[in-house]
Amino acid sequence: MIVSLAKWKEREKVERQNDIINATRKLIGHKDFDEISMDEIAKEIGLGKSTLYLYFKNKESLYFAVVLKGIKIWEEMVKNGVNHSDNGLEMLISYKNANKEFSNQYPEYFSLLYSPTSIKKQFNMEKMENSQEFQEVRKVFKEILTVGIDAIQKASEEGTIRKEVDPVEAIILLSIIYNGRVNMGDWSKELLNSRGIDDEKFNSDIGDFFLKMLTK
Repeated sequence: MIVSLAKWKEREKVERQNDIINATRKLIGHKDFDEISMDEIAKEIGLGKSTLYLYFKNKESLYFAVVLKGIKIWEEMVKNGVNHSDNGLEMLISYKNANKEFSNQYPEYFSLLYSPTSIKKQFNMEKMENSQEFQEVRKVFKEILTVGIDAIQKASEEGTIRKEVDPVEAIILLSIIYNGRVNMGDWSKELLNSRGIDDEKFNSDIGDFFLKMLTK
């Protein structure tokens, strides 16, 4: 009976943590994470602020919980797509499509993963980089990049990608492009909108342009 009660309490804790993470994600859809207070999150979920701290010791730990949930969804989408591919080029196309779908379906997570500098200013960077949560996020992010690197390497060996393309350099370039996409200024967005290019089309075009850069 004691074990069952302990399991029930743990399950309740996980469910409440997920509720808090989802509420935070909802708020991120309206403003940047660094602009969101713990009071706002508590109000959104219908909890007292003090209760919120029973599940997350501070805003930093909540930040990493949200980022980790998002990046694991991204990892699953990437690996599921690539695992059903028959060759290197198909793997790369699946990789690019998974990135597009993730950014379209989960824009809040995507933006948070390519966080603006203002988020880093909130936290002690040395302490943050040494935390277990940061290392776990970093590990998953590297695994996602590795999937793309392996796809390009395989496609290069099969002759569908130009031989002079360095797989690591190419994937890092794509990551930099995504970073710029998330932190794009209002004037850039206005220019795109004036051409009838919304976020979904731009996300799709990024992947297509990237693929054309690499293929023969």
